[in-house]
Amino acid sequence: MKSAASSTPTAEMALNARVIDFTSKVNGRDYRLFISIPTRRPVSPEGHAVLYLIDGNLHFGIAVDTARIQACWPDVIDPVVVGIGYPTDSVSAALDLRMIDLTTPITDERLTKGFIAKMPRPSEGFGGMDNYFRVIEEEVKPRVEAMVAINRQDQVLMGHSLGGLTTLHALFQHTSSFQQFVSISPSIWWNDRAVLAHEAAFGDRVRAGQVNARALITVGGLESTVRFVPGLPAGEQDFRDMNEECRMVLNTTDLGARLGALAAPGWHAETVVHEGDDHNMVPPAGIARGVRFAFRR
Repeated sequence: MKSAASSTPTAEMALNARVIDFTSKVNGRDYRLFISIPTRRPVSPEGHAVLYLIDGNLHFGIAVDTARIQACWPDVIDPVVVGIGYPTDSVSAALDLRMIDLTTPITDERLTKGFIAKMPRPSEGFGGMDNYFRVIEEEVKPRVEAMVAINRQDQVLMGHSLGGLTTLHALFQHTSSFQQFVSISPSIWWNDRAVLAHEAAFGDRVRAGQVNARALITVGGLESTVRFVPGLPAGEQDFRDMNEECRMVLNTTDLGARLGALAAPGWHAETVVHEGDDHNMVPPAGIARGVRFAFRR
């Protein structure tokens, strides 16, 4: 016989998440929010810690389950998890729709060079990241805060791949919007590593004591190893060219070392290499480490 507690759905687990669809007034695009609200502990007077997860269609379930399991330990906070995604049940569609939101502008000429020239073009193009940050601040956060009490001093942004790139841009350019940043396998290579143009100014602000933030950057140890399987839409040499241009492991560890060397009160950075994981395998490991990094007290 089922107990009342077990038969009453809650928004705590991923399969019972609350869903909000809306059309952005910032960029006219359609979004879907997946929102999981913890129920096992009393809410603190300051409100819930919150994890804003880029690519909610792809990683929301993993993030929620990971957060709830880790919060079984009393030293890990149980956060609200918000997956920012799109109104589709198709992985392929979500991967296409994300491209404009998670990239900065790139010239047509640059798109003709290197391995990116052989990539299929997304349906809505590239270069909408600045508007995406506005969507989060002006339209996502208010909707979440209207549903559940949020501690604005305990907000985390997490993303993988181009989502990791977006997280780095947020760290460098929108630092005050979040208190912690988890960048998993960031696509630092995008547009000739344009994101690094903002690193020096960020470092100056850290050294001046103007930054109060924590950052975790992770990468799979096999991300710079060629993994070719016949039947893929590109040849083996294309994958070798891609690995050489992207430099996933070196780009990540080099940046992590520089950020970790910045010594100032209020700033902390860590870098983790997930040995044995490639780019497609690493999200669960990165999310698990990111949850522990951000919510362990």
